[in-house]
Amino acid sequence: MKWFPRRPRQRFAELSDAPEPVQLGEIEVSVPLPDIAPRSGPTGRPYRRAGLLVRIHGRPVTELDLPLQATPVPASEIARRLEETAGAQIRQHLTEDGLPADTPITAAGVPAAVDAPCRWQRRLPPPWPLASVVVTTCGRPERLLRTLRTLQQQTYPHLEVLVVDNRPGTSGAPAVVSSLPAEVFRLVTEPRAGLSRARNAALAVARGEMIAITDDDVDVDPDWLGELVTALAGSPRAACATGLIIPSELETPAQLIIEEFGGFAKGFRCQRFDLGTSDGSVLYPYTAGRFGSGANTAFRTAVLHSLGGFAEELGAGTPARGGEDLDIYVSVLRSGAEIVYEPAAIVRHQHRQTDVELRDQIASYGVGLSAMVTRRVLHSRVERREIARRLPAASRYLLSSGSQKNAKKSASYPRRLTVYELIGIAVGPAAYLRSRRQALRSPAHRSAADRSEISEI
Repeated sequence: MKWFPRRPRQRFAELSDAPEPVQLGEIEVSVPLPDIAPRSGPTGRPYRRAGLLVRIHGRPVTELDLPLQATPVPASEIARRLEETAGAQIRQHLTEDGLPADTPITAAGVPAAVDAPCRWQRRLPPPWPLASVVVTTCGRPERLLRTLRTLQQQTYPHLEVLVVDNRPGTSGAPAVVSSLPAEVFRLVTEPRAGLSRARNAALAVARGEMIAITDDDVDVDPDWLGELVTALAGSPRAACATGLIIPSELETPAQLIIEEFGGFAKGFRCQRFDLGTSDGSVLYPYTAGRFGSGANTAFRTAVLHSLGGFAEELGAGTPARGGEDLDIYVSVLRSGAEIVYEPAAIVRHQHRQTDVELRDQIASYGVGLSAMVTRRVLHSRVERREIARRLPAASRYLLSSGSQKNAKKSASYPRRLTVYELIGIAVGPAAYLRSRRQALRSPAHRSAADRSEISEI
C-alpha cells in the first residue's frame, strides 16, 4: 500500500529483545500426565520455554507456561503447577460433568469420562443439520491441502466444504480440491479480488443451515465444527459463533510479537454477547477483536443472507485491507441476535513469520478498523452519533499503556509497529472511500450493496 514505506531488508532493531521461541504442545488431564522434555527448534537450539494447552475431556481450560531445562520436567511437577494455576477450573469442569471433584490433581491425572457430558455429541443429539465450511484461498496450495486434511478429520459428520479460489488460474486450488472426495469438497471460483467477495461467493451456493468460515493457513481441531454448530444450536438467539485461535508455532520474533499485540485467543470461558452486553469498555461493540476472528467463525446461513453477507468494500484484497469481520459482528448484534464465543472450537493459526509481513499486518489492522468505522458512519445516523461520542475514549484506548488493548505488550514491543498501526488508522477512511468507488463499478457488487445497507434506525 502506497502510504507505508517499504524497507524489506531492514529488521526492527527492537526485535532483538523479543521473547525466545516457545515449544508448543498440549496435555489432557483426564489421562496420566506426561513428562515434558525440551526439544530442539528449527535452528537446532533447545527450547527454554513451553506453552501447553491444557484440556480436560478434550475441552481447553487454560494454558501452562513452563520453563524448560536440560532434563525433562516430571509429570509430578506438571501436576503441581496445574493445581496452582488451574485447579479451580478443572474441579468446576468435573462437577459440571457429574464426576468427583475432590480428587487432587496428580501425575495420574483426574477422573476420566468414557462418554463425557461435555462432548458436543452429548450436547447436540442427532439429527444434525448440514453445515457448510468455507475456506478461501488465493495461493499456497501446499498449505491449503494441510488445512483441508484437518477438515477431513472432523468428528461432525454432516458437512460440505466449499473452497473458494480467489485467484483462478494461478492458485493451484483446483488440483488440491480434485484430490479430495468430491462428495464433500467443492470448488467455487471468484475472480474478483477480495476476501468478502470470496466468502459471499460461497454463501451464494452453500447448502448448509449453518455456515462456518476459516482460512487456508490453519489446522482445524477435530471437534471444531461440532462445537461451533452446537454453540449456534444451543440458543435460538445465537446467530454467530466464534472459537479459540491459538498459534501453531512461535518460532520467529514476528510470531512472538503478534501475540504481544493481542494475538487471536479470547480466553477459555464461554461467553455470550448481545447489543446490551457490557464488557467495561465504552467502545463496545466496536472494540476490534472482542468477539473473535474470521478465521474461526460460524453463522446461521439465513441470518447471514438477511444481512447481505460480508461488505465487499471491506476485507483483504481491497484498499480497505480488513474490517469485514468486525463489521459483520456489529451487524449481527444490531439485528438483535447474539454472538457466542465457544473456546472448545479450536484452530491453530500459522502466524506470519517475517518482520515485513508483521509490519504490513499491523498496518492493515489499523486501515481495516477505521475503514469499517467509516462505512458504518456513512450508512447509519444512529451509529454516526454513537461513534462520535466514543472518539475521545477511542483515542485513550489506542494510546494508553494501561488500556486492555495494550495490556500484553512488553517494554520491548517495537514502537515502530504502533506508528504503522496509527498511520493505518489515519488513512483508513480514504482507503474505504477508494474501495467503495471500486466496488460500485462492479454490477455484481451493486445488488449486494443494496441488500447490505445498514438500517437507518
